[in-house]
Order: sequence, then structure tokens, then C-alpha cells
Amino acid sequence: KKKKKKKKSIKIEVVDMGEHFKEEEEKKHVGGPNTPPIVCPGHVRPLAELNFSEKTGDGIFMISACLDGLPMLRDGETGDWIGTFAGHKGAVWSAKLCKEARIAATGSGDFSAKIWDAINGSCLATLDHSHIVKTVDIAQDRQKLATAGHEGKVRIYDIETAEDNGSILTIDPPQQQNNKNKQINKIVWLPDQTNLIAAGGADGLIRIWDLRQNGSNLAILNKQFIQKDPGPIMDMEFKFIFGVGVLTVASGTSVKFFNTANWGSLARDEPLATPVHFKQEGGATLSPDGNIVMVGGGRHGGSFQGALGVEKNATRVGDVGSDLTVFAMDFHTGNIISERKGHCGPVRCLRYHPSGTSLATGSEDGTIRIWESTSSTTV
Repeated sequence: KKKKKKKKSIKIEVVDMGEHFKEEEEKKHVGGPNTPPIVCPGHVRPLAELNFSEKTGDGIFMISACLDGLPMLRDGETGDWIGTFAGHKGAVWSAKLCKEARIAATGSGDFSAKIWDAINGSCLATLDHSHIVKTVDIAQDRQKLATAGHEGKVRIYDIETAEDNGSILTIDPPQQQNNKNKQINKIVWLPDQTNLIAAGGADGLIRIWDLRQNGSNLAILNKQFIQKDPGPIMDMEFKFIFGVGVLTVASGTSVKFFNTANWGSLARDEPLATPVHFKQEGGATLSPDGNIVMVGGGRHGGSFQGALGVEKNATRVGDVGSDLTVFAMDFHTGNIISERKGHCGPVRCLRYHPSGTSLATGSEDGTIRIWESTSSTTV
């Protein structure tokens, strides 16, 4: 007798498609590492700096500084090009917008800073310096502009009368044994955004200047880390995190977080060791909720002779391509949460969108990329 074959039972699983699509949308919202960025072409040389305005009646705007000498204004959400500020005769190292995106300021290798009407693109003032201007910043009240660079001097201008009257205050650099160390790479206005200035130098120190006392030195930060983690200040960002002022500083091989309510104290117990260094390039930006730190910079032990090369006597060698990657790190644990890959050149600058929903990065490849934000739960 032939044996009857048993029929295989087929298990049918019912899937709630509504829940499925909801989960997919949530994945998109947190910005997984495979989510493609918006690519913003236009520049033809390495990016130097990116900054956003605050939210205005017309939206949020982004300005970019580039070594091609042509800073650009873009829509902060879509990255769409709005206009180019043409007039500098050298590389533009710094570009900032006032909070209402009405005024822009730029600093250049042509030994000048410029003030622009950000609505029609006209140049309102050209401020001559005696050396390269590496950094500029506009005060919160839109009345004062700060500039600094290779001179080592901090200059404060009244925006309304800057071109006619020159600087209203000049803070001379401290005496340095090495003249190169007097260079100032980054400058930002602090807590009240009108009277306190932080200047980050090539000597690895951050000096806090009080304009109410004719530019007296209020404090010097980062001294405790200089011996273990030397290197110039490559990036500084100030923002309020739930009412607490935090100064984020990228230098050497780590990111430091200073509490501006109590100079010398840290907003994080220890510096955040990063998978990249900030000795020649790169930066860091803190998310608006204070949970995520995004970093990009140079490859540890990497050689200038080529992407695969390693410096002689390098004590630490990073992964090939680490300088092309944007890393999301947990502020509290220091763990790497996710990686963003897509740039074809080292990452030079990055900033969070004010809402925290996206992140803009600029690279040596001449492009800006806008990525969806990273959630602390992204793996």
C-alpha cells in the first residue's frame, strides 16, 4: 500500500500594515545611518565654516564660508541656494548671520572683514585688517561685530558706524614666546551675547574677555588639558542647553564642554575622546537637547602624503576613511551611536540645525550635506 503524503501546513502571519508604516516613518525620523543626505553643490574649494540663523518669519537660513572666496546663503531646511556674497579677493574663513538673518559678516584671507545686507546681498562695510581674518561673530543685539585672526587681536566694531569709525575696542594679544601661537582661530559671543567674548587660540587656550571692563581678561580655559591633549582650538560653539550656557570646544584629540555660568567648571566631567583629531581641521556641534555630539575631523595618525599613509612614529592610527565620516556620539557615555558616510574629502565643519532635526556638514570636497538628525537610540 502506498503511504499518503502529509500535507505541509502553511502558517500565515497577519501583519498590521498601519503599524508597519508607522515604524518605518519613525526610523526615517531618527535618521538612521543609511538615510541619504541632501547634497548642496556650488562651492569649488574646501568649506571652512557653516552657521544657521535662528527661526525667522521666513524660515531658517544657513551661511557657508569657503576657500573659494564666495560665501553663500541657503535655505536652512532644504539647502537650496539663495545667493552669493561676492566681493572678497581671498579665501573666506568665517561667515555668520545675525539671529534674524538680516545682516551677515565674513572674514577673509584678503586681510578684511565685510558686513553684508543679507536680504539684497549688498556690501555695507569693508573693514581692513593687517593680516588674515580667521573668525567673525555678530552680537545677539545686532549692534556689535567681533573679528580676530592672525594678528592675535580681538577687534570690536559698532555695525552701524564700523566703516567710518573703525573698531571701538581692540584687545591686544598676550605676550607669546612663539609668535605663531598668538593666532586666534575662533571667536564667539557668550552668555548675554553682548559683553563677553571667548577667543580660541592656536596656543590651545580660550580667553574670556569682558567688554564692560575695557576688554579685561576674565578667565582662561582649557589650561588643565593642554599638557595631555595639546593642539590649537579648531572649533567653538556656544548654546543654551535647558537654560545652562555650554561652550563646546574641539581641540587636539577631544571635545571639551565648559559651563559658562561658572568659568573653569565643566558641563561634562571629562573631555570626550573622539575617533578623529582636530589638529588641522574638523569640529564638533552639540544637539539642542544636549544628548548628542556630532564630530568630524582628521584621521588619527593619518599622513598628508595620501589617504592610506601613516605618520612616522604615530602612536594611534585611525580607520581608513575616518576623516571622511561624521560621527554621532552620546554626550553622557561617549559611545559612538552612528556614522554618516558620503563626503569624498575630510570633514572640516559641521553645525546642528536650531531645531535639532538635521545636521549640516562641510568638506574639502566642496560640498555641503544636510543629514537627518540622530536619535540617542539609533544603532
